[in-house]
Amino acid sequence: MAARNSCTHLTWSQAKGNERDLSGKKKKNVIQVSHGKALTAKIVAKHSAPADVTKAEIRKAKRQEEKLLVLAEKRAEERRAERIRLGTVRPFEIAMARMTELALKRQAAAAATEDDDDDDDDYASLGLAERKNIAECREMQLDEMAALEAIYAETDEFLPAAASDADGLREKVEAWREADTAAHLRSVVRHPPPSFGLQLVIEDAARKYDGTDVVAILLLQFDLPPSYPEAGLPALDVAYFAVTDRAAVCNVDKVFESLAHLDRDGLLEGLAEQARQIVPYPCVYELAATWLTEHLFDYCELHAH
Repeated sequence: MAARNSCTHLTWSQAKGNERDLSGKKKKNVIQVSHGKALTAKIVAKHSAPADVTKAEIRKAKRQEEKLLVLAEKRAEERRAERIRLGTVRPFEIAMARMTELALKRQAAAAATEDDDDDDDDYASLGLAERKNIAECREMQLDEMAALEAIYAETDEFLPAAASDADGLREKVEAWREADTAAHLRSVVRHPPPSFGLQLVIEDAARKYDGTDVVAILLLQFDLPPSYPEAGLPALDVAYFAVTDRAAVCNVDKVFESLAHLDRDGLLEGLAEQARQIVPYPCVYELAATWLTEHLFDYCELHAH
């Protein structure tokens, strides 16, 4: 944070527009690398194999991993079959299934269109500098989503909405960077805003609840406004929440209930406050993987039963 506060507060557009130094001499062209691109490269490198590992070793490790996954799924299926035979279920599995069902429905929501007359009026009210700033923010949003996709590549936790059409937006941004025409800029600015969900399972690391294996199952929805991350915060929503004992088993006819109540408004305000401290840098991963892991259970109240 100290390093960030020591930096000059320039927007990305202003920084890119500085062509001359204090002496009036034209600066030498330097390849610009956005924070998002740097983050993506760092994450991809972290999750990739070391350079001295051969392709054969990578394939062997992948086959071994696939075998272990198949075996784990087989054992899980056997345990589920046994519970069905005994007339029992695991609340944790019920909560996970409900969250995933909701997340997939949100992901497959109908794509937005670009034909709304109000959108045309909004676009016309923007100046050229504002339009370019939005386009640059959209590019940073794509970079952040690419980093998240790399982080959660082996899971189904990151679910971009179909309406976001990230591939389509990437093509538009690249076309605008190459041709820099008003038509290309308009297509980037008027593209549907990126939206995605994160399916999270967060442990009660502090053992706040009697040392049991309590976990929170959470679907966190992110919608990125045009000015994010340079001058705006992501819109956040808790789409699903439940707390359960990961190891608990109960009768199949028992009504599923979360073990804790969530102070939703307090949590969203806490997330927003943390986001304010991070922007103008991408903040989603920091919120989901760090802050939420440490603070979620501060906003949970265990039910008496």
